[in-house]
Amino acid sequence: MNYYDQHLHTFLSFDSEEQFENYLGNKPEFFVATDHFDLENAGTGFKDDIPDYAILTKKLAELNEQYDTTFLRGIELGVVPGQEAKIQDYLASHTYDLKLLSIHQNGKFDYMDDIVLTKDKFAVAKMYFDQMAEVLESFPDGHILTHFEYGLRRFDFTPEELESRFEKELISIFKKVIQRELAMEINAKSFGRYQNEVLYRYAIPLYQSLGGKLFTLGSDAHVAEDYRLLFPEMANLLREFDVKQLVVFQGNDRFYTDLP
Repeated sequence: MNYYDQHLHTFLSFDSEEQFENYLGNKPEFFVATDHFDLENAGTGFKDDIPDYAILTKKLAELNEQYDTTFLRGIELGVVPGQEAKIQDYLASHTYDLKLLSIHQNGKFDYMDDIVLTKDKFAVAKMYFDQMAEVLESFPDGHILTHFEYGLRRFDFTPEELESRFEKELISIFKKVIQRELAMEINAKSFGRYQNEVLYRYAIPLYQSLGGKLFTLGSDAHVAEDYRLLFPEMANLLREFDVKQLVVFQGNDRFYTDLP
């Protein structure tokens, strides 16, 4: 099995209009879209953004008849403390092969909203990391912890600031990730658009020092042109830290593949 993109979005996400077929021009052996699930989403006026499962099921059945690709069901779960039971109730009746665990918003604002620029950057980062730690403790589902630095993107942070101000919080987070056997994602948007490669250079060896071994690459594509975005560059970063394999999740199974 070759490694395939485990983080991308289609028209079933509130912030994408991309069609499945446009991704399939890459002729992947496996394909999984991970569309956004965010309850009371601060980024969209506190609406429940839930990908239409019936449309997903119908679409994958149609594509299965047309392509040799193996199609999987994926979802990106944005979790705010207090929503855990409602999300678990939804998952109990909707089957997914891949579940990404994300922190996007806190019930008041999305961490990418302009309002964060009116706040102290260290206070925002503390709020974000505390929320992540709480969710990792209270929400038991998921395969991959995505873009660990999402809540820092509107600011300039240095590795030295993370180490001096938030290493305690990150150690707690990574210990929970390892205990739950989640994977740490290297995210192409983080790496490229938001120029946070240096934060990964700090976080990867910290995660490894605690026993972390599971890594994934995710393009976080919202358009087909970004499929497998920056995979060679992100794989080379992992090689610097002696990472040789990535993990792929398919339901209760996981498989290991060589770095692309």
